[in-house]
Amino acid sequence: MTLRAGWTVLAAVAVGLLVLVAVLTLPGLVSGSEPAAAPRSIACVVRATAPTDEIGKQGAEWVRFCPVAGGHAQVVRHPSGVVTGDLADSVAAGLWQTQVDRPDCAADVGPSPGPAGHYRIEVGLADGRIAELTGDTGCSERDVVLFSQLETTLLMEASAAQSPTLEPPRPVTCPARFTADATNRDGASARLLADQPAQTVPFLPLPAVAADVCAYTGRGPGRVLAGQWQLDPGLADSIRSAATTQVDIGARTMCGASPRGTSYVVVLADATGTARTLAIDPTECATVVAALGTPAEPTSLGVARQRLVRLIARSAP
Repeated sequence: MTLRAGWTVLAAVAVGLLVLVAVLTLPGLVSGSEPAAAPRSIACVVRATAPTDEIGKQGAEWVRFCPVAGGHAQVVRHPSGVVTGDLADSVAAGLWQTQVDRPDCAADVGPSPGPAGHYRIEVGLADGRIAELTGDTGCSERDVVLFSQLETTLLMEASAAQSPTLEPPRPVTCPARFTADATNRDGASARLLADQPAQTVPFLPLPAVAADVCAYTGRGPGRVLAGQWQLDPGLADSIRSAATTQVDIGARTMCGASPRGTSYVVVLADATGTARTLAIDPTECATVVAALGTPAEPTSLGVARQRLVRLIARSAP
């Protein structure tokens, strides 16, 4: 799948889920029906109690991300929360359709696809049992889409809940030095980051609606600011998504130095004014430092894949 096609798929997923959230959250009129049963527990479990194929055989009452079994060190960052009701049933159906015929990376005898990030999704079934879907965003494009389906739904639901506190993102003044700790702000949504586990706290609590890119030339202390531009909401959130799924977590590869490469500080902002920064340095193996949590703390993540670096580079006007 090409770069443009891959991000077209993810954009279509985001748009489709946005429409789905809007439709399924409208008030429904049900006549002559019995009162709804009390919801079952929506807590994560240690292990699934139903086989995966049950997701395709019965309805779902809830869907959520849960801790990866075995305490895996390379876990993709994701929003908290749980999807319930009719929306959960629709999301589960979409997840099931996406996962059918996915490649099995564990059984792949070829080169390792890379340690981008593992995740686990639990689905509360109509009969009370719990099934799971596990994936690795370094495995295949389908694994990335599977992750993005639930991630996008959770972000959209969180965004809808924040609607009374929307605030247009303020323009960013690029720092003179290459850093991830000078351009972060807390808006109303920042509180959603406070209770997240440090290992999985996302870059932003809501979708990115704006992004400022600061480009630097040179290397080390001699690096200088060479340009700045702003991105539209669609591309801003594509970069947020790519920064989530296209970083080899903890990886340090022997890539050599590229002293003539361009480095980037990318400031992503959501609709409440919360802004978080990514610093990507292609002169040093494309290492990534991100400002995470609240208060924002610069954190070394790993190595950016070429997809993320190209997406930022090609966004220049």
